[in-house]
Amino acid sequence: MKISSRADYALSCILRIADKYGKDRHVTVGEIAESEDIASDYVERLCVIMKRSGLLKSIRGKNGGYVLARDPKKISAKDVLLAIDHIVLEPVCFRKKGRRKKCVHIRDCKIRVLWEELKQNMESFLDRESLQDLLIKRRREGNWHKCGGER
Repeated sequence: MKISSRADYALSCILRIADKYGKDRHVTVGEIAESEDIASDYVERLCVIMKRSGLLKSIRGKNGGYVLARDPKKISAKDVLLAIDHIVLEPVCFRKKGRRKKCVHIRDCKIRVLWEELKQNMESFLDRESLQDLLIKRRREGNWHKCGGER
C-alpha cells in the first residue's frame, strides 16, 4: 500500500492553511510554496483540487489565497487523500502499473485478507485523524516553525 507524493504534499499544504484557521487570514500559494519548498504551480494545482472537493475556499484578487471551508476538526486526513487521489489506499493486489495488470495470485491469494484488514484499519485511522490533530503534532516538531509556520 502506498500513499502518493501528491497526497503527502496536499496534506502539508492544507496544514499550512489550517494553521491560520480562525485568525481571519487567508494563506497565499506563495507562502505555502515557500514554507513547504514546493513549486508554486504545483501548490496551486493541489489547492484547486481541494477547493473543488469542498475542503478549501479561495479568496480572489491580487492578494488572494485560500482558507479552509470548514473547521480543521471536521476535515480528516482521509478527506484530503480522497480529494487528491479518489482512493485512500490501494492494496498491491489491485495495482494497474507494470507489465502485469493484476497480481499473479489474484484468484488464489492466501494473504489477501491480511492486506484488506490492514487497509481497513489504516483508513479508519486516517478518518479519525483530523487536520487539527495533525496540526498539533506538526507544531510540536522542531522544523515546523523553521519552515515558515507561525508561533
